[in-house]
Parts: sequence; structure tokens; C-alpha cells
Amino acid sequence: MLIVFVFSLAFIGVAEVMYWLYKKEFLRAKAKYLRELIDQKNDLSSLNEPFYACVYDKWNTGEMPLAEANTMCSLKFEHN
Repeated sequence: MLIVFVFSLAFIGVAEVMYWLYKKEFLRAKAKYLRELIDQKNDLSSLNEPFYACVYDKWNTGEMPLAEANTMCSLKFEHN
């Protein structure tokens, strides 16, 4: 019983560490993507500025999550 308890605690400990490390990395990647998105949205000379503005506006207003906004705007600008 003691071995099962120790193994369970070790497993939970490792899982928590992995969760927080990956969450931190995910948030860093998302922040980097958002910085690039804002830079590209503000670059009016870029041919892709309307796409990035669309993604940013849909995300910033809370209309949809970032991934969904990216997909929606991608479909919108593919057909035009």
C-alpha cells in the first residue's frame, strides 16, 4: 500500500511539473504570436494587413478565440 501511495504521489508530482512547463511554453508562444500579429496588423504597407487586422479585431473584441479567428479570416481571404 505504501508503494502505491508513493508511486501515486510521484506520478502526480511529475504530471504537475509537466503541465506547468508546457502551459508556460504555450503562453510564451501565444504572446509571441500576438506580438507578431499586432506588428503585422499595424504594417499598412503589407499585402496581408487586412488578414491580420481581421484576426486581431475578431480576437480583441472577444467575438471568437484566437485559433478560431485565424481560421475564419483565413477562409474569408482565401475566397476573395
